[in-house]
Amino acid sequence: MEPYIMDCRDFSAEEIVDYLIELYPELYNMDNRRRVYVGATGNIKERLYRHNAKDNLLFCAQTAAQWVAAKVEEIANELGFEIGDVRHGGNGTNSKSIFVYAYLIDEHTIE
Repeated sequence: MEPYIMDCRDFSAEEIVDYLIELYPELYNMDNRRRVYVGATGNIKERLYRHNAKDNLLFCAQTAAQWVAAKVEEIANELGFEIGDVRHGGNGTNSKSIFVYAYLIDEHTIE
């Protein structure tokens, strides 16, 4: 089954993160944010498969451009969400990364 992708192309990065938190009020709590992974990709289905997170998906949205998706990831990190290993100096986006997603981390997911 395909994930439901919200159309957030008219949203700023800040509005997308705010929307995620409004959808899941428990994310106002910082401890709960650490249990949620936020990422950006050009292929949602493949990325969820790689993370083994298909059943844990909370949120998926299409942004207007790669830079918006990258900014969502940056803001999410600043707010205490997990965004993975970014030792390469930035986030995990590339030119095709226009989708953002969030999933609940559990013992089966792969960051």
